[in-house]
Amino acid sequence: MTTVLISGVGALGGWALEFLARTPGVERIVTVKRSPWQGPSRTTIAMLGSAIAGHTKRFEHHRVDLADEGAMARLLAEVRPDAIVHSATVQSPRILNSAALDPARRAEVRAATFGMWLPWQLWPAAQLMRAVEAAGIDTHVVNASFPDVVNVAIRKRFGHGPSAGAGNLEVCAARVLRYVMATTGRPAAEINVSLVGSHALLTRGTVVPHHFRVTVDGTDATEQVDLTAALSRWPEVINWHGDVPNSLYAGSAVKNALGLVGAEPLETHVSAPMGLPGGYPAVIGSGRIELRLPPDLAEAEAVAINDRAARFDGVERIEGDGTVVYTTESCAAMENLGYRCEAVEFDDLARRCDELRDVYRRLISEERDA
Repeated sequence: MTTVLISGVGALGGWALEFLARTPGVERIVTVKRSPWQGPSRTTIAMLGSAIAGHTKRFEHHRVDLADEGAMARLLAEVRPDAIVHSATVQSPRILNSAALDPARRAEVRAATFGMWLPWQLWPAAQLMRAVEAAGIDTHVVNASFPDVVNVAIRKRFGHGPSAGAGNLEVCAARVLRYVMATTGRPAAEINVSLVGSHALLTRGTVVPHHFRVTVDGTDATEQVDLTAALSRWPEVINWHGDVPNSLYAGSAVKNALGLVGAEPLETHVSAPMGLPGGYPAVIGSGRIELRLPPDLAEAEAVAINDRAARFDGVERIEGDGTVVYTTESCAAMENLGYRCEAVEFDDLARRCDELRDVYRRLISEERDA
């Protein structure tokens, strides 16, 4: 019986739950959330939706706080999931995207980059990985919370970590595929997209370091594809604010989890596979992920591209102990927001999360007072 556990049944995890409920290949779905009502309600609704779709999967919900690593370890040892889809965060900064901030203030938030909020993603993921280790289980974790940085830091810190991430480059690759299908009139089976890039490629476009190749029916068509248009304005400018795009990230997380527990090789793109920074074309199957790079691109070069791209998310480098060091520019922008932080250290995550809550409340308060 294939079992998938979902840690965090919120805006993204709720979508993952609904996808898994209607997807063959998983017989048992276990959800975990600390709130007393949202987790049970969403799990029951997914169970009913699964029945409507003709499935008879097993559903379980457990009210456990990831911060209680002992309780989480006991649950994992009992459930023994084949894969875990993780999307829990301390808090989401997404409301700032639609907040009516002063233009100068919004520019400062953008200059600080998404990397400013890293502690909110890193802390729950680290707690989960410690619980997995304490449980002594062999499972695949797919982390959908800023995996391009979180997965790398965790693997360097603990020597193990999530098998894969979700979203980010995978969304970019999907946009490029549909763009090429639309502009050439050729079916997906005749198109091979190869894209190396990071979270920042999705949010900031082709100014971010990347590597791109596409063939159509075996012929290189890279020069004929307007990658900037494909990633920014085709078929229209996408509103990435709010919760709606979470369906994309959840879909890629489920795809990666099912690929890892399945036996059939799946050619796809994967974010942060096996602790590598950024995303890559890869093959998933039978518990393994192998990069599927074009012949002219070595793995070391692909990784170097994504290391450079990380600077667009404010990350200068990730030290051997998992400490994430910010760029000078990002540090200056964060200080303009009243948050002084040159690096994120694992032993300091609780304090950093509290400090970010204060910054967040202050920014929202400024909007209300405006």
